[in-house]
Amino acid sequence: MKNLNLKALIPVIVAILLFVGLTYGYFSPMLKDKVIVQSDMVLNKAMSKEISDFREQQKEEALWTNSMFGGMPAYQISIRYPNNFLYEVRTILTLGMSSPAMMLFNLMLGFFILLLILRVNPWLSIVGAIAYAFTAYTFIILDAGHITKAAALGYLPPLFGGVILVNRGKYLLGGALTALFFALELLCNHIQMTYYFFIFLLIYMLIEWAIKIKEKQYSDIGKGLAVFLVAGVIAVGCNFSNLWSTYEYSKYTIRGPSELTKDGANQTSGVDKDYATQWSMGKAEVMTLMIPGFKGTSSNIPVSENKSALKDVDPQMKEYIGSMPQYWGDQLFTMSPYAGAIVIFLFVFGLFVVEGRMKWVLLAGTILSITLSWGKNMMWLTELFLDYFPMYNKFRAVSQILVIAEFCIPLLAILVVDKLIKNPGLIKDKVRLPFTKTELSVQNAFFVSFGLTGGLSLLFYLMPSLTDFTSVADAQMFDSIQKSNGAQVAQQVMDNVETARIALFKADALRSFFFVVLGALVLWLYLKNKINANIMIPLLGLVILIDLWGVDKRHLNDKSFTDKKKAETPFTPSTADLAILEDKDPNYRVLNLAGPKEGPFNDAATSYFHKSVGGYHPAKLRRYQELIETYITSNIQNIGNTLRSNPTDSALRYTFSKQGVLNMLNTKYIIYNPEAQPLQNRYALGNAWFVDEIKMVDNADQELATLGEIDPARTIVVDKRYQSELDGFKASPDANAKIRLTEYKPNHLTYESKTSSEQLAVFSEVFYKDGWNVYVDGEKKTYFSGDWILRAMRVPAGEHKIEFKFEPTKYYTGEKISLVSCLVLFGMLGGAVVLGLRQKKE
Repeated sequence: MKNLNLKALIPVIVAILLFVGLTYGYFSPMLKDKVIVQSDMVLNKAMSKEISDFREQQKEEALWTNSMFGGMPAYQISIRYPNNFLYEVRTILTLGMSSPAMMLFNLMLGFFILLLILRVNPWLSIVGAIAYAFTAYTFIILDAGHITKAAALGYLPPLFGGVILVNRGKYLLGGALTALFFALELLCNHIQMTYYFFIFLLIYMLIEWAIKIKEKQYSDIGKGLAVFLVAGVIAVGCNFSNLWSTYEYSKYTIRGPSELTKDGANQTSGVDKDYATQWSMGKAEVMTLMIPGFKGTSSNIPVSENKSALKDVDPQMKEYIGSMPQYWGDQLFTMSPYAGAIVIFLFVFGLFVVEGRMKWVLLAGTILSITLSWGKNMMWLTELFLDYFPMYNKFRAVSQILVIAEFCIPLLAILVVDKLIKNPGLIKDKVRLPFTKTELSVQNAFFVSFGLTGGLSLLFYLMPSLTDFTSVADAQMFDSIQKSNGAQVAQQVMDNVETARIALFKADALRSFFFVVLGALVLWLYLKNKINANIMIPLLGLVILIDLWGVDKRHLNDKSFTDKKKAETPFTPSTADLAILEDKDPNYRVLNLAGPKEGPFNDAATSYFHKSVGGYHPAKLRRYQELIETYITSNIQNIGNTLRSNPTDSALRYTFSKQGVLNMLNTKYIIYNPEAQPLQNRYALGNAWFVDEIKMVDNADQELATLGEIDPARTIVVDKRYQSELDGFKASPDANAKIRLTEYKPNHLTYESKTSSEQLAVFSEVFYKDGWNVYVDGEKKTYFSGDWILRAMRVPAGEHKIEFKFEPTKYYTGEKISLVSCLVLFGMLGGAVVLGLRQKKE
């Protein structure tokens, strides 16, 4: 018995060692103390700088940051949850690796666990793990720094495995694994990936329940639901602090509903439809799953990277066309989500050969994933989900739902090979085509599958005119060239662009054909008993790995790495930054007009050094976004127009005096040239001030509209919902009244006030009621929203200490729930292990 157990462990040990070897083989620069310069991680380092510094200095979590968009909760930026012990569990499961190595290892390990649960040959399970983890999408998101997304995709397969065990009646073990991997999945904090996968799980469960209902296994459904409920409660409980805080926060972000009257056709209860579908795959782009360059490999890779693509291009245009990106699809920019030509061939073959409900689950998941990824290119389906499917409208970039297909495709591909291993004579059998009485031999199904994949790839190589080589940006490029060089030159350029694109396309079409031939040949030799499974499995794994590895290296390779020390300081202060940092004022804001071309609201770098009016975050507060759209953008344009006119000091001061919204946001400095001294706005209203007049309005529409009509230094606009806060208050101007900020922390602001009569104070801080409390001389008081986005309160006469403290009870209560839930989870896992060992012994 002991020898048998040891023998069964050999594939697992080999798998882990191989996964480690492949991980560091791909990321070999990490062994030389190098790291990837990931754009999103660099941005995160900038946006989280204030939070990280505070944590290091104060040994506590700030939970709020003023470094972006005037101020916002830090829940989705950089918060630690000390009572969630799953961080330690994740470290153990990934052998203490650092990112991105841990992500790749985790993807392989997770899929390997799923395949073992599905009783797939353990050696073949290693091949499946490679096929899933080495899909091009993995390296696209790792290169971009989408670390949480990559981590989330790693826990989805074993989570599915836990669900499968529960449906088999393994309630304790299945429930424990479901709870563990669901908890780890939620720990990744990429709700969009989790949500998409739950759509797939819903398909699986509906089919499972339909069969159980047909077989009258009602008690099994009840037991399974009870186990899922308990596992879900435990997993949510472990992450309760984050989930509860995020849920509360999401209602006020651009993912929540607007209070303004908007275009009803475009509006949802979440993000607007045009925003949600901004990244929608073109229908033809689905072919990039099999042919990586079907619409170009990547927007980040120039044509010049492939020298053969420029072979037939006019020599005078080679440099220009060589600088263009290798992408001509329907999206603004993107990369090829290549799943592997061999894997696609096996997937198609599996549709013919694999039997049972799992095939239909995987096919349904693939079809739904692909059609929903088309977004605005199949708007009737997208609108159906945006309008009626709960929470679907909270997410943008619908093309990301293709991750379901990239999970289903390699899974079915491995299941068909596993079936052939367990039934070597299957090649002589026949299969019935779905929904027909027609039978097809497995051998003919093999050839049909080869024709639909390898044959189609060859056809595209021979006849590239079967597809289109125009991009959404081509018309704009043609017009631009036509204006400067004439229509004839513009057409010549476009013709040469098409020539280069066809060359790229044909090269990858031929490449896919070649790998389908290789994969099919390995499988065919096995089916014809020329080689056995012990040879076929590693050969198949090798050709799949070579296929995927080659495309992966286009996206993430040794050039992506840099010295660790250089990466630790990604930003260098400019002359303007250094001048601003000389200011000893504890709190003010900076507007950077010299940042990225996308503008100050796609700029995280400024937040590394300053408290920025702009910033970069996909879940900013909706009211701030509406303030940007209505006023801040036009304020910026006014300043820009003045600067371009070579203004005098008085003209510049006059312009600043008229930008009321920027002034009430305490925009003290404007960077217009990073290597020049910044402009100082002497009309910035400071951290707090008293107003003499109140304009009460009926609703949000009126409040936002009226804000542009007032001088915020003297007047405040208040929604009538806060009228009770002002009952009995009468404005009494006091020329000697003073209020100033005396101490600044991101989560604790201290002011001193001195007035001869009760005054109404406006604070240049973003209003967020779920967490911020105000105290006057230590006694808790009330405050309210004014001027659309700011805080306001009545300040009593005399000298007082006013403190705003960020004290979100949901975070602190959630931490206690997380602690208890983690202990319950570990107890459940321990029980499953003890019971398993006892059953093994019996």
